[in-house]
Amino acid sequence: MPRLLYLGFAFPPGLAALSPGINPAGHALETQMIAELRRYFDIRSAGVLPFTAPQLPSADPRTGISHELLLVEKPPELFHRFHSAVRLKAQYRQWRADGWEPETVLVYNLSPIYNQFIVWLRKQPRCPKLVLLLLDSPNLGVALPCFKRFRYRFKPMHFPDAEMLGLFDACIGLSKDAEQYFRPKRVPFLWMPGGCTPFPILNTGENWPAAESSNPLRLGYFGALAPHAGVEQLINTFLATKVPASLEICGYGKMGERVAELARCQPSLRYHGLLTPEECLRFGESCDLLINPRPATHGNQNNFPSKLFDYALTATAILTSRLSGVENVLGPDAFYFDPLNFERSLGQSLRTVAAMSRTELRKRGIAIRDRVQTEFSWKKQGARLAAFIGGPLQSPAGNELAQALAA
Repeated sequence: MPRLLYLGFAFPPGLAALSPGINPAGHALETQMIAELRRYFDIRSAGVLPFTAPQLPSADPRTGISHELLLVEKPPELFHRFHSAVRLKAQYRQWRADGWEPETVLVYNLSPIYNQFIVWLRKQPRCPKLVLLLLDSPNLGVALPCFKRFRYRFKPMHFPDAEMLGLFDACIGLSKDAEQYFRPKRVPFLWMPGGCTPFPILNTGENWPAAESSNPLRLGYFGALAPHAGVEQLINTFLATKVPASLEICGYGKMGERVAELARCQPSLRYHGLLTPEECLRFGESCDLLINPRPATHGNQNNFPSKLFDYALTATAILTSRLSGVENVLGPDAFYFDPLNFERSLGQSLRTVAAMSRTELRKRGIAIRDRVQTEFSWKKQGARLAAFIGGPLQSPAGNELAQALAA
């Protein structure tokens, strides 16, 4: 099998349950993606954690990635970043000395530790193919002030995102819009927004609102409670439109207290706090509409809202901002609003949905679920990723993989 080194941020098995508010979306994507890629590659991996990981000998291997090397990035950041980069280089040399040398290195995002390693690796006599997995970047496409650019030149272990792009041989991007940064450089680009693995507890219909119910519609949101997610803008627009519905919110983030405070003052707004991933899915099933209010700020054009796959699995209708190619995933049965005209467009969409029957909304939700489970399962996405990663390889093993996948 072709050998692949993966550099990511997923927790080891069982650790995510101890820190449920840290990196839940990225952790789930990495875990499921690497599980699929192991069918095609001999994978070794390193993970960067924001703390020193405890030992969890009885952890379920399906809940994380068992990294061969665990690195740490925590205060004091410069010390731990430098130490982690040194450890990663030493481990790479040891792997090569032991006879394990990767044909490809797959790197999750642009970050100080991995950037340092990539810059070093590119200078080595035998450099493997370098593939970037670009989930997000708040800096690409943003012009920095001259003074900040000058200051960053002297910041230790700082590598501008735009300059790092030229070191990679290919890119896998979660956002369709990110291709614009690679096309002029003639760097191969694969749009891969993520994938889904259906949960057996879903789709039973037990939590679906009754179609004939006269109760107000339940509009829902679960995910990050932070400015980049647009939650406060959603709340303000919902309250301003005065549609006959309730807005139910659960999630994690710095805005949790603010949302809880607003909910205490507004009867139509309800806050459920932080729920487990399975509880979020059951919560989503109990709603008539799930909303992704992501605005066109904070670099959101360079990422993909992975919670939309969880939204889709609940078979609940979805209203989302039109960013990063979401319409190519959810299809024509979802509702879309313009993030460049946020309040007005979202308000009009909320009024449109409020006038629809529960039966029609559920019909749309089921169509979205069926489409996403068919076209964007991790089994299919894993094969697409493997074909893209294996295609450019010049080794016989890489050619064999590309031919097998093509067949």
